[in-house]
Amino acid sequence: MADTIILYSAKLCGDCQNLKRFMDANNIAYETRDIRENPEYAKELEEKTGKLGVPYLVIDGEWIRGYQPRQPFSEDFARSLFGL
Repeated sequence: MADTIILYSAKLCGDCQNLKRFMDANNIAYETRDIRENPEYAKELEEKTGKLGVPYLVIDGEWIRGYQPRQPFSEDFARSLFGL
């Protein structure tokens, strides 16, 4: 499992909340950075990815989109993010 995971998210984002529940249920430790509560996190996300779409993960320094565009949340997709 990764040493460091940062989750860029927002409270009103359904995919973000689903991904958090998945990570909690699978005992995956992470730091949450809410882009709505802290504009600096939104700025970081946009500078690194060119987007403000969340959820976005940083796993051991690698930026990874935590959602599938135009698709509902999928546990299979979430498992693939973490090699489960």
